[in-house]
Amino acid sequence: MKLRSISLVMALGLYLGTMAQVPSLTIKEEVMSLKTYNFNKPNPVPILTDNAKIFPYFKFEEYEHVAKKKNWKVVTLENDYIKVFVLPEIGGKVWGAIEKSTGEEFLYKNEVVKFRNIAMRGPWTSGGIEFNFGLIGHHPSTATPVDYKVISNADGSVSCVVGNMDLPSRTVWRVEIKLEEDKAYFETNASWYNASPLNQSYYNWMTAAAVVSDDLEFIYPGNQFLEHGGDAKPWPIDSEGRDLSLYKNNNFGGDVSEHVVGDFKDFFGGYYHNKEFGFGHWAPYDEMPGQKLWLWSQARSGGIWEDLLTDHDGQYMEFQAGRLFNQYFPGDTNPISQANFEPYVMDRWREIWFPFKEIGGMVDANENGVLNVKESDNGLYIGINALQNLKDTLQVEINGKEIFTEALDLAPMELFSKLLPKQPKGEIVVKVGNSKLHYTNNNKGSLLKRPFKDDENIVVSENAKLYHEGWEALKFRDYALASEKLKQLLDREPAHQGALLKLAELEYRSTNYSTALIYVNKVLKQDTYLPEANYLAGIIYRSQKDYINALESFGWAARSMQFRSVSFAQMAEVYLLQNNFKKAELYTQKALDYNLYNINAKQIQLLLARKMSDKSEFDRAYNALLTADPLNHFALIESQLINNDLPLSVPNTIKNEFPNETILELAIYYQGLGLTKEALEVLELATNDVKADLWKSYLLRESNSTRSQQLLTQVLKSPIDFVYPYRAETTAVLEWAHSRDQDWKLTYYLAQNYIAIGQYDSGLQLLQDCGMEPDSHIFYRFRAKMLNDNNYPKKENDYLKALQYKADDWKIWEETIQFYLDHDHTDKAYKMAGKAYRTFSPNANIGLIYTKAALLVDEYKKTIEVLNNIQILPFEHASESKHIFTQAHILLALKNIEHKRYAKAITLLETSKQWPENLGVGKPHTVDERMQDYLLAHCYELLNDPDKKKELLGNIISRLQKGNTYGSNDLYRLLSLKKMGRETDLVQLQEKLSTAAAKGNEEAEWVLSLFKKDYNIPLKTKSGLKRSVWKILQASSKL
Repeated sequence: MKLRSISLVMALGLYLGTMAQVPSLTIKEEVMSLKTYNFNKPNPVPILTDNAKIFPYFKFEEYEHVAKKKNWKVVTLENDYIKVFVLPEIGGKVWGAIEKSTGEEFLYKNEVVKFRNIAMRGPWTSGGIEFNFGLIGHHPSTATPVDYKVISNADGSVSCVVGNMDLPSRTVWRVEIKLEEDKAYFETNASWYNASPLNQSYYNWMTAAAVVSDDLEFIYPGNQFLEHGGDAKPWPIDSEGRDLSLYKNNNFGGDVSEHVVGDFKDFFGGYYHNKEFGFGHWAPYDEMPGQKLWLWSQARSGGIWEDLLTDHDGQYMEFQAGRLFNQYFPGDTNPISQANFEPYVMDRWREIWFPFKEIGGMVDANENGVLNVKESDNGLYIGINALQNLKDTLQVEINGKEIFTEALDLAPMELFSKLLPKQPKGEIVVKVGNSKLHYTNNNKGSLLKRPFKDDENIVVSENAKLYHEGWEALKFRDYALASEKLKQLLDREPAHQGALLKLAELEYRSTNYSTALIYVNKVLKQDTYLPEANYLAGIIYRSQKDYINALESFGWAARSMQFRSVSFAQMAEVYLLQNNFKKAELYTQKALDYNLYNINAKQIQLLLARKMSDKSEFDRAYNALLTADPLNHFALIESQLINNDLPLSVPNTIKNEFPNETILELAIYYQGLGLTKEALEVLELATNDVKADLWKSYLLRESNSTRSQQLLTQVLKSPIDFVYPYRAETTAVLEWAHSRDQDWKLTYYLAQNYIAIGQYDSGLQLLQDCGMEPDSHIFYRFRAKMLNDNNYPKKENDYLKALQYKADDWKIWEETIQFYLDHDHTDKAYKMAGKAYRTFSPNANIGLIYTKAALLVDEYKKTIEVLNNIQILPFEHASESKHIFTQAHILLALKNIEHKRYAKAITLLETSKQWPENLGVGKPHTVDERMQDYLLAHCYELLNDPDKKKELLGNIISRLQKGNTYGSNDLYRLLSLKKMGRETDLVQLQEKLSTAAAKGNEEAEWVLSLFKKDYNIPLKTKSGLKRSVWKILQASSKL
């Protein structure tokens, strides 16, 4: 590995004297040249139609098959015991960590940077610790640069602080990766702040990785695990009697995703019994109760990812620590729900990550060390691995009687091991000091009584259900669904306070302040003191510049602890807007009295000190702010302003992927406080940025109209690529600009902003108003996606127009072909796909969509030919390639059956069962081959091989049914039972399918129809089937 030092190499080393064994501590920032499979081709079309929840981010479309060396910044923290690597340009992740005495990794360190399409924006690479904040896992910044800072701390420790702003929610996260000289662990001290005045989605999981092997034991305290939907299952022994805590016993089913719960313990991890080495995580249970186990399937469906994510480092697992019990997806009925992130709240928590060795396992762990206790026929084994200097007394008790004691004096990573004689049955207690480490074999005291299953006997009213669904949708950033559910509730109960307030919040998000106030006042007419209603009234009045009513409303909201700090901070900001510095100072302090980490209040405190020329107070507030938030860019701007360092320079902490977004956020913050001069000074830091120029033009509209117009003209000359207005504050800017000039670019920007904040109809109308004037493929692709499917001619015109402007872009061809397929214009799709394939081959995306089009026009040989020569990297639709492969072979087999070429049909059907890995998929443990087996049975019947026929039909009938789930392949069980003359079983299965169909299972409905040879299936059901599947099922039912 080629190393090249750059500007910063900090060695905090440390007086060695004459003793070679004195610990040393270093931190350095360098550039490493790493083998990298990179990603590229950012998609400039606004993501509002595909995943509006993460707008204004965009996706990447291409991933490299061949590695190249690439330079990456690496921060390395090292002491005598461990070595930790951080990648600030790849999401700020911990790259890996090594225990030095063994050379073993206690965090999986992938020696190649191999990006694959897994994350919310696409690229993701395995290993280390990924810090996830926001909505769901693999956050939008996981593969791109974040802000960071290397620090030498006053206590002698060293830190690398990484962080970023989550653009959609405008929340800010930080993680301090800290190492001390005399510790065999490192810390991650996280903080996450909601700087917005609204509720935001809440998701945090620290995704750590470790290598897997058959000797690996998962040490996860608990007695149940939760699935993503919240359903609880037994742990570690499952319902089949398998011990899931052993990696080798998970060699069944698909990928494993289990959130272990039920025990009030602070630690979890794993241990490799053959190499006698382990890894672990510790955090106070109240801070990090979540402990998730993720495993790739041990079938090839998971094994293929070993090759796709690394070159030589082997398969890995994830041991994830979370702020919540599980990574919940809304929808299922159980006690688990979405969490909420309240305004002006900072959450902070501390975790440690550590290695241990040669003690056989772990029954307790914390900053002091790792303890293992094991009873066997050989005696009572006690092992301790110190993680820092551990000088105390070890005591062992049996049934309250002390049987052994010994003084310990261990250095970090030093071991203690003792085998005591076998003890009589009873309660064993092993402890070091005053609970520095503690174990008892009576663990019932730490088991939780919390219910993880719902009570089927509890009847929830329809109104309560609608409110729950609406609130859950709001917390999941599904604002349209939230509005729909809450309005349904108001139709049933017009005075429902919760629904009125949540709708007020939704209208506030959309800048419909008058409507929001109507909802709030309906609640205040019922309860004038209600804190949430008063808080919402306060922020609405503030947005309307009605400061008296804002202050009055905030005052009532502050009577509640929930809204006290944020309301006082809002009042401070309002007083600052009114230049009432003394009152602003008073309410800033009141806000901090009840929330020491109210960053908005701390920032106002710093700003006021500058405004009042109080240098001493400024220095105090500056240090306090950076202590709470070491990457606070506002503090660095204020430091320049108080020293009159103009023009401003970009703070050296801004190193993220979107520095102009950070700068614009700062400028908007100043403008929101009425500080136009400071806002303009900050905006000058943005380079070549359309949104910054729009804001400057707007802010100068009265004071310098000439410069304002110049800036607006500059905006109109700039390309629209990757310009994504999304903030509520920017709508007023764009409305002003649009009133000055109706150029299509301004109309397009305003349309985006309206859609982003929830004014969908207004945004769509603006897109329509642009007509055919725009000269950018981006615009036409976006509008085509946004238009209702009923607008087929307009959508087609937009796609064709986009191709006119950029015919050399494979992505536009793919989108246009998919558009034709979606509207059943398969001939057009096939013709265009063939041309695209000839132009862009070997592009796998084009190849895949070509096979889809070919399949749907009955060109099965062409489909198979292309699939045999394609190389697909896995992505969210990778399984589609296998479906196309299977269906093409089966449909070609059916043609051969039709022409009585049964041997050829058998070969095709057997081939259809294969899982070629060039298609980007691997074979899972369990596959459903009933479709092929039934057709094979038919062929063998016609070839006079009754034994083979009977065997195949018997396999179909005996295939285990999972619960009461039914799919298209259940047709083959019906047909097989009929062929085998098993009338009783046939009737029973028909009854079960009828019951499922009556409960809304459409697949059960059409399976029954096909079995009865009734092909007049309702349109909504038939249209949901892929045409090729329908052909196979219909042909099968006629055999």
